[in-house]
Amino acid sequence: MSKAESVVVGLSGGVDSSVAAALLHRTGYAVTGLTLWLMRGKGQCCSEGMVDAARICEQLGVSHVVIDAREQFEQSIINYLVTGYAAGYTPLPCSRCNRAVKFGPMVAIAQERFGIDRIATGHYARVAWDGVSGRYQLRRAVDLQKDQSYFLYEVPQTELGHCIFPLGDRTKGETRQLAAEMGLVTAEKPESMDLCLVEANGSMRAFFGSLPASAAGQNCGYPGPYFGRA
Repeated sequence: MSKAESVVVGLSGGVDSSVAAALLHRTGYAVTGLTLWLMRGKGQCCSEGMVDAARICEQLGVSHVVIDAREQFEQSIINYLVTGYAAGYTPLPCSRCNRAVKFGPMVAIAQERFGIDRIATGHYARVAWDGVSGRYQLRRAVDLQKDQSYFLYEVPQTELGHCIFPLGDRTKGETRQLAAEMGLVTAEKPESMDLCLVEANGSMRAFFGSLPASAAGQNCGYPGPYFGRA
């Protein structure tokens, strides 16, 4: 790998994405941090996460860019979620978000804005090229307790080939240890296991309760904004 090789790293402000960025930076990649602003309200993913992502980039001495993806998140995820529950089935928003909001747009941003062909995230998964089928394979992480390949199954070949998952060969315990050894500001940050659109210690019931009364809409649609316009 050339020291001049560049990568855009998706940063949520959590320990996993922080370590992914730090590992690539330490290995010699020219890292650009990218955070997608997803929520209009008080979800977990944004306010504190964006600040911590900026702190990590400052610590590593790399640039950090925040892209406003709120409109796309509302259209692709919130509408999908509300419509799905109203229709009586259980949506899988994280998988849909990876496909529609994160990986595709991240590849486009990396290429068009920065002229960079590779992206990386802190997901626990692995990618390998299969010469027999001529396709990229999405494989489970070494740490089966943290494996996130299930939530990446919708990421298409056209984007999978651009991805690097630095944590795929590591366990969560090793990630925490690396964060501490490298003195990352997010090393002790608690792990989030909830949906990003739900406030910390909140619930889906509370989230739906915060939506406008018209959110159910006609034909299970979602016609209006959520949490108001910010």
